[in-house]
Amino acid sequence: MVTYEKFASELISMGIDKSIVDKLLEEYGIVKQEHLLGDDEKVVLHAAKFSDLVLALIKNKETGLLVDINDVHFNDLYEELLRYPKPTAEKTILTLAIPRVAVSIQTLRNKKNVAHIKTIDPCVLDSYYCLSSCDWILSELTMLLYTSDPTEAKELIDSFVRKKIPLVEEFEEQSIVILKKDMALFDKILLIMYHFYPKRLSNAFLNRQLNSTNVYGTLQRIDDEKLIHRNEKGNKLTQLGIEYVENKLIKQTE
Repeated sequence: MVTYEKFASELISMGIDKSIVDKLLEEYGIVKQEHLLGDDEKVVLHAAKFSDLVLALIKNKETGLLVDINDVHFNDLYEELLRYPKPTAEKTILTLAIPRVAVSIQTLRNKKNVAHIKTIDPCVLDSYYCLSSCDWILSELTMLLYTSDPTEAKELIDSFVRKKIPLVEEFEEQSIVILKKDMALFDKILLIMYHFYPKRLSNAFLNRQLNSTNVYGTLQRIDDEKLIHRNEKGNKLTQLGIEYVENKLIKQTE
C-alpha cells in the first residue's frame, strides 16, 4: 500500500528538497486534524502555511532553487510562478492553477480574523473550503509528480479525501453503523463520540445508536478512566479519549 512516506520519498528522489516535502505533509496532516477537532481558525491558519510550502515546492521543482520555508514571501513567489513558461497542460496546472487556489487560501487567512485583527471570524465554510483546497492541491501534485505507479497514485489520492475514521459509516439523521465486527461496547462508544467530536452526545443518543442495556454503566467506566467529560448536556471526549481512539482504534485499521 502506498503511504505518505513513499510519496515523500518519490518527490525527494526528483530533487525536491526534503525539508519542503516533510513540512508540506506535516502541515497537511495538521489541517486534517484541526478540521476533525472543529477548530476552524487553525484549519485556515495551517492551510495558509501549507499554501506557502506548495509554492516553495513548485519553485524548487521547476528551478532547483531552494526557498527558505521559514521566510516565504508568498506574494512575490506567486507572481514569479505566474511568469514561468506554460508549454503544456501539466505545466499550466502546476504553475498557474495550483498557485491560484493557494492564493485563495491566503486571502481567507489575511482578510479574516486568523493572522490579523479583523472584524470577521473564520467560519465552518472557510474551514471546509481550505480543507478541500488542500486535498485538491495534493491530489494534483500526486497526478503530476507521482510516477511510480498510476494505481498507487489513485490510491494515494483517494486517501486524501477518505474519512478519517474508516470504522464508522453515517446515514440519514445521524444514524451510525460501526463497520468492525465484535468491537467492545467500550470502544464503540468512544468511536462514536470521536466521529461527532467536538459535539457533546447525550446518553439517550448513544443508547439509540447502540441499542444496548449496558450503555450507561459503560459510560461510567469510561468516565472513571478520564476518557470523557460528562455534564447535564452530555458526554464529550477528553484529550486522553482522543488519544485512545487514534492510537488504539484507528491506527489498527491503517
